[in-house]
Amino acid sequence: MNRVFLISSAAYVEAELIAEFGRLPPAFLPLGNRRLFAHQHASLAAAGHRILLSIPEDFTPEPTDAALLVKLGIEVVKVPPGLTLGQSLVYVINITALAGHAFTVLHGDTVLEGLDTEATDVASVTTVVPPGYPWGYVQAPDGPLGQTIGGLPPASGPNEDSVALTGYFSFSDASLLVQSVTRAAGDFLKGLIGYAAQKPLRPVSATRWLDFGHASTYHASRQAITTERGFNKLTARRRSLSKSSTNEHKIEAEANWFESLPPPLRVFTPAYLGLHQQGGAVSYGLEYLHLPTLSDLFVFGRLPGRAWDQILEACDEFLTACAAYRPDTAQISDLYLDKTLARLERFAAAAGISLSQPCRLNGMALPSLEQMARLAVTAIPAATAESMALVHGDFCFSNILYNFRSQQVRVIDPRGLDGQDRFTAYGDRRYDIGKLHHSAIGKYDFIVAGFYDLTRHGPLDLSLALPDNPSTQVLQTLFNGRSFAGLRPADAAAQAISVLLFLSMLPLHAEDPQRQIALLANAMRLFIDLDQGN
Repeated sequence: MNRVFLISSAAYVEAELIAEFGRLPPAFLPLGNRRLFAHQHASLAAAGHRILLSIPEDFTPEPTDAALLVKLGIEVVKVPPGLTLGQSLVYVINITALAGHAFTVLHGDTVLEGLDTEATDVASVTTVVPPGYPWGYVQAPDGPLGQTIGGLPPASGPNEDSVALTGYFSFSDASLLVQSVTRAAGDFLKGLIGYAAQKPLRPVSATRWLDFGHASTYHASRQAITTERGFNKLTARRRSLSKSSTNEHKIEAEANWFESLPPPLRVFTPAYLGLHQQGGAVSYGLEYLHLPTLSDLFVFGRLPGRAWDQILEACDEFLTACAAYRPDTAQISDLYLDKTLARLERFAAAAGISLSQPCRLNGMALPSLEQMARLAVTAIPAATAESMALVHGDFCFSNILYNFRSQQVRVIDPRGLDGQDRFTAYGDRRYDIGKLHHSAIGKYDFIVAGFYDLTRHGPLDLSLALPDNPSTQVLQTLFNGRSFAGLRPADAAAQAISVLLFLSMLPLHAEDPQRQIALLANAMRLFIDLDQGN
């Protein structure tokens, strides 16, 4: 039987989610450092059938998303605005000539796991739903839904014989679905009742149902998908998060940072729940906050400039609060050249490349990697006692959560170590601004998400293209035009620090050699900008 799957995402998300991520169709929301449609594709692709994605007619995917959709084999269908769900489905079926096919629909704000995607005339249901939202209910005490199906008025709510629909419907007859929804004047639930009267629908339940259609359910569902690196382990519970690592010293350093944080600064972090040692394993706990990271907002969102202005202001508020705390002794340690050269030597040995060989990016001749590191360091004035303050140490977009209601950042994953790997909450405050630069200008988060175009002509002869759209351009202008804790990025040598950050992180991304080389190419890109700027 010819089968077609439709990810139905032809309307925009609700107002609360628009406020956080911009005007997006639900399937384009971020989840686990990918678009939601990538997760949905993974749950449907095993069947090997044709997959469509409906989106609003006035929505244009970013080039990186368009390329990913092509790579995944997902066909995009643009739907006129203002249609109901039922009308949208009828439009897709008619415009793609699917009337003679079996037709499966997955709501664009839903991820379901553990369903038999080969079964037809089924509807996914559950008896447990988050309260406070108008779910679609059907009556189903026993047997197929077609024998007892019936929409409940919103005021009456569910009863003991009702089940909630969870967003997956498989129909053996697309023509009958069109007829039923059309007779119901475009009302999908009523059309479902009409279809089931002729072809009973069997209720099925998924092993896991994640709903992303509302702000609260979105953040609750995304808790199920963690994005830790290979050397870290995150365990999420309803109210808390536990972090452990194969590097116990690092975990203890992060815990020490939280423990030593001055009380006035604790409003900028989740509640710290203590260090735990059990069976030789070390971990610490934090309150789980249902907030987006700046990484998600930058890579996957479409926020206006005024939103980013508020976000950068909140970053400045945190860094200014940190700058008020100074170490008792001006213990200045190097986090720049020595660390960078040591990391580069590790990378070069593993990758089989020379640190003294000249480089090339996008056809432009460049010095060797070692020379680039040394030249970047010369652009950073020597640290002084005035430079030293309480620091986060890894103040990049993926470690910064943002609360739109309070317009405040919350930070996670601090460094907690100095250049000699000693526990400390203090360091060169310019380093935090450099870390912010490596996300806002360096576009680190785009590379980690796989949004780059890399060509390797030789070991150190590379071509790199990164996303460049109105959102990234606005943020770049805002970032470079403001100060953080009284220092403008140029005064903090943020560009030079960013070059060194990308060079020093190379051995830490050995699990993905392609990404590793993209990060190397990006260090070259930032060095070119630094060289031209100087």
